[in-house]
Amino acid sequence: MGAQESTEEAPEGALEEGQSPGAANESKEELTTPTRFRRRSRSEPPDPRAAEALSPTAIDLRLDEARSPANVDPRLRPPARVRASSTLALFPEEAYAESVSAVLCSKFVVVQVILNVVASIVGPIVMFGLLFAVLKQGPYDSDGPELVGVGWGSLIMSPLLIFMMMPVAMPEAVEAGWFKPIRLETCGRWRIFLPFLGTHRCWRWAPARHLCLGGLVGIVYFPSLLLIAHYVMGPTLSTRTLIWFLVCYTAALAPPVTALGCLGYAVEHNLAPTIGMMRPHKNPCIRTLKRAARAVGMYLCPCFDEPAPSPKRREPIPTGPHPHSAIRIRSPARPSD
Repeated sequence: MGAQESTEEAPEGALEEGQSPGAANESKEELTTPTRFRRRSRSEPPDPRAAEALSPTAIDLRLDEARSPANVDPRLRPPARVRASSTLALFPEEAYAESVSAVLCSKFVVVQVILNVVASIVGPIVMFGLLFAVLKQGPYDSDGPELVGVGWGSLIMSPLLIFMMMPVAMPEAVEAGWFKPIRLETCGRWRIFLPFLGTHRCWRWAPARHLCLGGLVGIVYFPSLLLIAHYVMGPTLSTRTLIWFLVCYTAALAPPVTALGCLGYAVEHNLAPTIGMMRPHKNPCIRTLKRAARAVGMYLCPCFDEPAPSPKRREPIPTGPHPHSAIRIRSPARPSD
């Protein structure tokens, strides 16, 4: 009798012939990982189509299509904000946050809040010590220009400085699940108090959102600063009292600004272009430097987030003889005399 062929299937974790364990793990990961969050190998170049799909121009076109769908009775259309957010689907369904608290309590936001509170304590100690202890001596009035100027300046500079380099780490945070996008309709009543969560083009520029956030937070923080300084700390403040009082003010300003600013980034029509601009690179140092340069450019120029069109492939130039080179143009025959 001939040898019987084995019909048993290979186990799930078995390696194919000539396949390394790393390649098997990568193939298994590709089957279980969503396409947008799939980890690329070091030798695999970035897909230009993914960057074009996340470009601001492409998102604006999808927003326009969502606001005015074709062949639909205008009386039956849902509100514009709901249409714009629910029909974008820029991320996989399982990647979206279920509530605003899920975004505010995510690992990325918590880490950013801690880092910014520490930076808001260390940096102002050095700066205020140089301004109010070295260049000038106290005492200071509770309603003087030193206190009022720092109070207003912190509402402007703190939101701008906190988020300047934050987009550098957002792609990896989203890929790891530390930071999740959120749909606009999930924000609910938060949209009433935070208008920068909307889909207007002006809110796509991050500094515009952060300045609006600083003004909203200042409605509560700035009067509290003046009242506490006048009625609690006294009509006059010594140099050391003024320094530590302003340090506590900037440190207390960091948590709400950081958390609510991250919520503005988490809205899908703001998060997708930001991730699209943070291009990958196999070298981590070069990747960080390029992303930092792009983050600064996006801050300084509102139109910087428009990516350049991908170069088109040129067709090879034929090296053979020209097809019309063998054709001779004959002169018309002259009539015989």
